[in-house]
Amino acid sequence: MEDMTSPLVKCEEEYPRYTDDHPMDIRAINTTTLDDELDSPSDIIPTNSDNSLAHCAGGRSAMGAGGKSFANLGFRLRERKLLIEKKRWIVDLEVGLALIGILIMVVDTELYFQSYYTIDSLPSQWLKLMVSISTVVLLFVVCMYYMVDMQLRMVELGLRSWRLAVSKGFVLKLLIEILICCVHPLPIHIGTLELKAPEKATRASHIVEDPLAAVLSILMFMRLYLIARFMVVHSNVLIDSAVQSLGTLSRVNINAQFVFRALMSTCPGGVLGIIMVSVFLIGSWTMRACETHSAPGSDTHTISQAMWLTAVTFLTLGYGDLTPSSRCGRFIAIWTGLMGVGITALCVAVLARKLEQTRPEKYVHTFLRRMRLDQRHKNAASDVLKQALMIWRLKRAGLPESNAQIMHHRRKLIDATAIMRSAKEVSSMVRENTVGIIEVANSVNEIYNLVKSIKDEQRVIQTRLSSLEVHIMGVNKQLQINKS
Repeated sequence: MEDMTSPLVKCEEEYPRYTDDHPMDIRAINTTTLDDELDSPSDIIPTNSDNSLAHCAGGRSAMGAGGKSFANLGFRLRERKLLIEKKRWIVDLEVGLALIGILIMVVDTELYFQSYYTIDSLPSQWLKLMVSISTVVLLFVVCMYYMVDMQLRMVELGLRSWRLAVSKGFVLKLLIEILICCVHPLPIHIGTLELKAPEKATRASHIVEDPLAAVLSILMFMRLYLIARFMVVHSNVLIDSAVQSLGTLSRVNINAQFVFRALMSTCPGGVLGIIMVSVFLIGSWTMRACETHSAPGSDTHTISQAMWLTAVTFLTLGYGDLTPSSRCGRFIAIWTGLMGVGITALCVAVLARKLEQTRPEKYVHTFLRRMRLDQRHKNAASDVLKQALMIWRLKRAGLPESNAQIMHHRRKLIDATAIMRSAKEVSSMVRENTVGIIEVANSVNEIYNLVKSIKDEQRVIQTRLSSLEVHIMGVNKQLQINKS
């Protein structure tokens, strides 16, 4: 299927074959010099556009190797597939390097917490050096990812200059990712961060020293955004070419938001469960790390106390028995609370959608409810007649209006009348609420079929009237001939 975003020049007589004797060298894209100037529209439009137009007119003019490769749709689809496979491999490498760096950082921090060595000891420096090496390789792989993304955009849009595929947003995203991925604890001592923290009992403040290595270690968890990219490149939406073509036709971007919404529609419970557990574990560990580095004797320096504080903050309960002592811990508490509010809102939305009745269930429930309301209306109507007859018999017997029996039956008559009216109103409301899009569509189809049948009948009647008019004119002409 053709890529709707590709500005190919085609003709109706013959499409290019899905083979190419002179394939385009993707490596040449990387070697494009910065001093290339866009002197003509051929930098954007393939150079064989005139030749393609001449071929549509019937000519067989020769085509250059570079122009032929850009015009060959089969070659571009094949190169796009290869670049997507390369992009998937690079993303796997990114996620692996990010997780390895985070794992080494966690091991180093835990060994320090358990007093196996000091923060400036040789084993700690070696572990931090391993984190630095993985970070450097990760930055290189991130640049490779954006380079492959640029090549993929050039192949999809048929561009010849890499500058046309690079925008300000593209460069900004690259710089932001480099800034996020380069954060890690250095293997050298970089000092501490002095902050003012208030006392719990008094309003006085004291100086708290937060090691920069601890802050940088906690910020390494920002690399987990690569998991969203991993889910996108490994989803069936990106692999399936039919879905890609449908998304291109519908102008739908296959990105992380699309994949997240698709997962939330198919398995919302699993997605929310994984997010909740991840936020809880990361928040607990980072809270403990902040409190242990800044205030080793605080109430939240143990993992159990940190987990309790994270759970209470995540559920927006806030008992107040435990509070973070450091600025870093308070920031983690704010982040945990915001994540808890958002995930709780998603859980409520998912639960409301799960508790909603399906269309067949709604039809059955509405049918049973209307049957009960109709039965109630009939019973109330019969009670009205019964009580009216009883009042008439008592009045006929000569009892006065103030008689206790007449008043009793009159009260029952009023109650039965009110029940009958309320049942009728509720039944009409239920009938109106059952009218949805499906019912409106069925009504429109029925009206359309009715109008179509009426038009067909009118057409038949018009045909018969025309034939009758022809016959009458023939008879009239015959009569005039006979008279003459």
